Amino acid sequence: MSAGKIIGYIIAAILIFFGVLFIWGAFSAEGEAGWIVIGIITAGIGLGIILLIKLREPKPTQPPQEIIQKIDLSGDIQMEKLKCQVCGAELNKDSISVKEGAIFIECPFCGSAYQMVEDPKW
Repeated sequence: MSAGKIIGYIIAAILIFFGVLFIWGAFSAEGEAGWIVIGIITAGIGLGIILLIKLREPKPTQPPQEIIQKIDLSGDIQMEKLKCQVCGAELNKDSISVKEGAIFIECPFCGSAYQMVEDPKW
């Protein structure tokens, strides 16, 4: 907490304290009706300072979340060799990237780049 906030809270507490004292003192034998107005204004200024301090606090931001999806396949799976659609060269895992949910292929041999489209299996 910064020094400005601490000073602000102290000033607000003093104003609220004296505002309550003025309101309380207005109902004593020596009190006057005008003290109620002074007490309400003083306490209101104190509460306003607290509200101003709270509104000026920066909202915490969340860092971007990284989502990792792991797929567990049942049984023995035979991996197919992936070949470039343009030049027919075998591609490795570094040639494949996922951007915005779509699979993109970049061939290191011919330099072509395309989106992989999977046909339905039925």
